Amino acid sequence: MEKYLYSVEKVAELLGLHQKTVLRYINEGKLKANKIGGRWRIHGNDLTSFVGLKERDPGGFTRIQKPKADITPEPWVSTVVNAENIDREESMRISNTLIAIANSHSEHSKRCRIDTVYFEEELKIQILIWGTLDFTSQMLKLLEELLK
Repeated sequence: MEKYLYSVEKVAELLGLHQKTVLRYINEGKLKANKIGGRWRIHGNDLTSFVGLKERDPGGFTRIQKPKADITPEPWVSTVVNAENIDREESMRISNTLIAIANSHSEHSKRCRIDTVYFEEELKIQILIWGTLDFTSQMLKLLEELLK
């Protein structure tokens, strides 16, 4: 657990707490966390310290107990795509399609994110994708088709 970064959602799931409770612990300084990409991330060492998963072994030494939950860290990526010569109507179609597809993937919808910004004077749309490698890859393939 020590070498991973965890999201607020994952910590809440692991500890059986509500996400707001985890955020409150962060805000109160009880749980150390850092903002990365605008979202809170908790280092594994800090989570271990917070939970106090220390137990005594028969020899009297303290050792760290690994959590029982299945933890599979995933790489996360963010990407920004700029597309030019896009009118407002086309921008809305692209934005709505991407967001609808992203929200239909229940395993991704809580953890991954898509934001779009339209620059009317420049006829340009900027699409920000943040999520797992698989999610980002799927969204980029879809975006490629939408921009043809």
